[in-house]
Amino acid sequence: MSILIKKLFRHGGSYAIDIPMPFAKHADTKEIIIETHDDELILRPKTELDTIESEPQFSKFITALAADAMKHPEKLKGVKEVWDKEWDVLLKGVSADGK
Repeated sequence: MSILIKKLFRHGGSYAIDIPMPFAKHADTKEIIIETHDDELILRPKTELDTIESEPQFSKFITALAADAMKHPEKLKGVKEVWDKEWDVLLKGVSADGK
């Protein structure tokens, strides 16, 4: 670990900072995850483990969907009513048993 002091600079209407080259090379990706807190930022490379399910708000979202479905079952549709070829393409290679 190293500690660097960097200066923020204007870039368009925002502030920017140069990321150290060793971090960029080691990241092996062009995407990074930026966790923001009131007093700090945490930068890390995005990996295949970073999915929507790993987002902190995802479980709250799913819980809200389930609660709404239980409260208003009349809104629910049958699979055959909403399924189209787009779903076949999206889910190609995905099995129902998770394997």
